[in-house]
Amino acid sequence: MVLKSLTGAALACALLATGAQAQTARADVSKVAAQPRDNGLPAHWNRSATFMEIFVRSYQDSDGDGIGDFNGLTSRLDYLQSLGVTGIWLMPMHPSADKDHGYAVSDYRAVNPAYGTMADFERFVAEAHKRGIGVIIDYVMNHSANDNPIFLSAAQSKTSPYRDWYIFADKDPKWAGFSWGPWRQNKVGKGYFYGLFDDQMPDFNLKNQRVIDYHADNFRFWLNKGVDGFRIDAVTMLVENGPTAYMDQPENLEVLKQVNAVVKAYPNRYLICEASEQPALYAGEACTHSFAFGTQKEIKSSARDGRLSAKLATQLASDTRALMPLVLQSHDSYVGDRLIHDLDAGSYRVAAAVSILASDTPFSYYGEEIGLANNGKYDDPGLRAPMSWDGAAGHGFTTAAKPYRAYATNAATHNVKAQTGEGGSLLEYYRALYLARQAHPVLADGTFTLLSKAGEETLVFARQKAGQKGLVFINLSAAPQTIETKGEGVWASALDLGAPAQLTAQDGQLRLVLPPKGVAAYVAAGRP
Repeated sequence: MVLKSLTGAALACALLATGAQAQTARADVSKVAAQPRDNGLPAHWNRSATFMEIFVRSYQDSDGDGIGDFNGLTSRLDYLQSLGVTGIWLMPMHPSADKDHGYAVSDYRAVNPAYGTMADFERFVAEAHKRGIGVIIDYVMNHSANDNPIFLSAAQSKTSPYRDWYIFADKDPKWAGFSWGPWRQNKVGKGYFYGLFDDQMPDFNLKNQRVIDYHADNFRFWLNKGVDGFRIDAVTMLVENGPTAYMDQPENLEVLKQVNAVVKAYPNRYLICEASEQPALYAGEACTHSFAFGTQKEIKSSARDGRLSAKLATQLASDTRALMPLVLQSHDSYVGDRLIHDLDAGSYRVAAAVSILASDTPFSYYGEEIGLANNGKYDDPGLRAPMSWDGAAGHGFTTAAKPYRAYATNAATHNVKAQTGEGGSLLEYYRALYLARQAHPVLADGTFTLLSKAGEETLVFARQKAGQKGLVFINLSAAPQTIETKGEGVWASALDLGAPAQLTAQDGQLRLVLPPKGVAAYVAAGRP
């Protein structure tokens, strides 16, 4: 049953009336009015940004405690700007019960004190904006932490005004078909609660309109603070309809449409969702953008095998391509290991070129640009090792004797200092890809036309925007390739990675000789 939404003051009074702990009464559930304003970023930033996913805890420590923080991140904005990054996705930066990754949120309207103060965060956002970089933050809508004051109230009493914000049962329903039990014992009160991921993470009841309204208010809270959008976690699991109907339910889309409307009320903002099973389902009205999960495997196999896979060709030719950013790695191990463990040097670069140039809003993972390895383990924590800035003790990440987590196994050799300005380095390769998009907007978000077919050894596509034309050529193979395609007029080089490509034009035809694993892009420069 959907109950009428209460104001924050009314909820606080109700909590006190039910005898909930004083801690619970401090939960901020007040309504938040929209304050739409221009974020000062370039027009249509939300259509063409080049994103870097960053784990604050692992990026830069500014105070010597071995943990990355907002001030450290702010100090690295010049680096990100020089690289050509125009968007940052921050993994969760709220107080969290898990004390590490952040996906068990204790307070949706505060920042993790280990990362700094709210003022530090606001300064970071403002400084990012000065550099033309937008900031989106992770938002966990499916569940909260079990120490979130709202859950504590709900778990303590059946008469709590928050009781129907979560999902409770007097007896364990013992849903079949799970390798683990999603119903958890309620240790605060009696009975059981539904927590799909962990007993630390009770699921919200997103069939309750008051819960959706609460999340919408949280979105407004952060948008009013100046953030430029959100990545919503685990949208596949938002609504449950039984033991065999807990993923990709139709209600998920309706819930997301409501919060998407909140984001769209603010100009030039960005929304993307993590939908691991059916990502295309969420692209468009529900989330606007949805990561093209599964495609990363096709990009890597195409780069490794030297031929365009059928599935990758299908994805690139799909109507949803522009709304489904490509990604090669992330903080989640189900996406894949750090690339350096999966691909040789040439294939690594080709995969990066495909991911960055064939997306309108591509995402890279911090350290990807320097070939950072895991820290000896292929699991989620192993993929989240501290960033390596130099080869000295602490690797430029911290002055502490020991970081909060072990460094990547190759931190001494694969770091920013060692690769900056070095011709042929992976870092400079990524910089060239990012800056080509920035210098030639047609290459970033121009209308996309796939010119290659599955099984071919090259990936060729055209882009067109506001009368501008661009062509991108990627040699997936380890042998030179000669490519012919239509192209009238004069074409100027926008990108040439690998041994120099050789382009000739005659009678409306372009002929390009592309070196092994080479990448080249051209923009139309007019008539001869």
